[in-house]
Amino acid sequence: MIRAIYTLGFCILLLFHAIGCVSVTPGVLEASMPRRTEEQSRGISWAEPTYRPKELKKLRVGMTKSEVLALFQEPRTIKRTPSDEYWEYDWFELYFRGGRLVNWFDL
Repeated sequence: MIRAIYTLGFCILLLFHAIGCVSVTPGVLEASMPRRTEEQSRGISWAEPTYRPKELKKLRVGMTKSEVLALFQEPRTIKRTPSDEYWEYDWFELYFRGGRLVNWFDL
């Protein structure tokens, strides 16, 4: 049983070495992520955050919905209760009561 585990581990190490995830130098084992070359990374586009940190600093309790929409785009989802409204963005939530901003949370 132990021999099978060592054999499996050795096979996994050889596989990682073959695809470039692990580089082995005498006496040192270093695991690293595969690196992308400039040519490979051209097709990758990173998701942009839907807000800027400086805009979050502009939020104030009591702001109207239209004032908030002037700072941020439309929310991803809106949840409504009889007295409250919750706007969900990718990285934060805003809570309104009576049409005014009551609180917000970073996620």
